[in-house]
Amino acid sequence: MTKYSYRFKLKLVKEYLDGRISYNDLVIKYSMNHASDIKIWVSQFEANGAAGLKVKRSHTKYTQDFKLSVVDYYQTHDVGAVKVAAHFNISPSQVANWTYRYKNDGVVGLRTNVRGRKSMTKKPKKRKKLSPTKEEAYKQEITDLKKKLYYSEMDHEFLKTLKALRENEHRNSK
Repeated sequence: MTKYSYRFKLKLVKEYLDGRISYNDLVIKYSMNHASDIKIWVSQFEANGAAGLKVKRSHTKYTQDFKLSVVDYYQTHDVGAVKVAAHFNISPSQVANWTYRYKNDGVVGLRTNVRGRKSMTKKPKKRKKLSPTKEEAYKQEITDLKKKLYYSEMDHEFLKTLKALRENEHRNSK
């Protein structure tokens, strides 16, 4: 059972979007612990409508390509994990988890995990670092290059703005 029902989430989102009450006031009014849940619900509602607030009852298995596209979107857009999660209609914790695994293990870390309990009869082996396949290596390189391109474009825009400000300052000083 989920902590908050669909109707409750929808009620709070509509109250907030009406513009009469803030996140903190909603937290106090409904005796909640913090406003982050409401912020997530509002983002999900804005991105996916009322369907974004519905509780997902199935354990969806996501492909490696989908996980990589989420990580790529997170790295190349100037938005947080909550907005990325709302865009892809997933949990913000999944975005954070996949980003962490990508940073530590690369594309290999986004492989679908084997589910179930590990055997207790054998001694646990040291975890071997998995080597990527050729396709995974190409995907890794493409994603890394997209990230570098995004940051170089951001640097370029920053330098253009700085140059314009200095020229404007120089003109005003004359």
